[in-house]
Amino acid sequence: MTIFCRESEVRKQKLEMRGQRQTAGKWPSLISCFCVFCFFFIIFCALSFASKDNNVLRVEVLGSIPASIDTADPGNAALGDALRKAVAKAVESLAPNGGVDAALLILDDKIYSNASRYIVNYRILSKEIIEDENSIAEGGVPVYNVSIEADIAIELLTKDLIAAGILHEAEVKKIAVSIFGLRNYKMFELFKKNVRGIKGVKDISYNSFAKGTIEMFVDMAGDAATLKQALMSAILLSGIDEKEWKVDASVVQGWFSMEKVEIIFSQLK
Repeated sequence: MTIFCRESEVRKQKLEMRGQRQTAGKWPSLISCFCVFCFFFIIFCALSFASKDNNVLRVEVLGSIPASIDTADPGNAALGDALRKAVAKAVESLAPNGGVDAALLILDDKIYSNASRYIVNYRILSKEIIEDENSIAEGGVPVYNVSIEADIAIELLTKDLIAAGILHEAEVKKIAVSIFGLRNYKMFELFKKNVRGIKGVKDISYNSFAKGTIEMFVDMAGDAATLKQALMSAILLSGIDEKEWKVDASVVQGWFSMEKVEIIFSQLK
């Protein structure tokens, strides 16, 4: 009987030790899964923030309103004035010189009257009441000031400005691009990805592939000179070693042909 009890205890201890080993063996896998999850979560958040930041303009403005007896809530009125000024500042950055002054009535009616539509977020920096130099008995009125930092939805604002006729959407042109001497397919794929991210680019299509020569078309709201500068930036982002390669870009224009950008890769010795 005693021997049987001892064997049972030994068997029980072995089972417990096996269970502990199995549990301990699971921890590294769980920790690895958790680390992978955290890594992708951080990357996702960073990409989301970057995407958002590209379509947002951050401005600082000061809103003011006379704090007279007729003003029931001067603080809220000053905040409303600040939001309107924030949107107006964004409009000035988008509209051509003189375009804002010529369209004030349209802006007041279509854009500024609904300023909160374009405010992604805002933060109040300060609030203060500035006393007038003249006393109230002498007709002086204190001023309520609100300073804010606001994020403006540029893409939405641009669309509404185009719809109101204040901005005009750039004409989309088909621009030919010839690339000579680029034989690294991996670099070309990264270059192509960067080209798609250029502001104003709508589409990319290919005409021909040959040894050392790539002919493609870029549909873009802009001209060839603008595209040429953007392509040079895209090439640098593609990881090219400037010590090993020389890159020349030029705009070629003909009487009967579309605008064309030529890019030549030359390997340095």
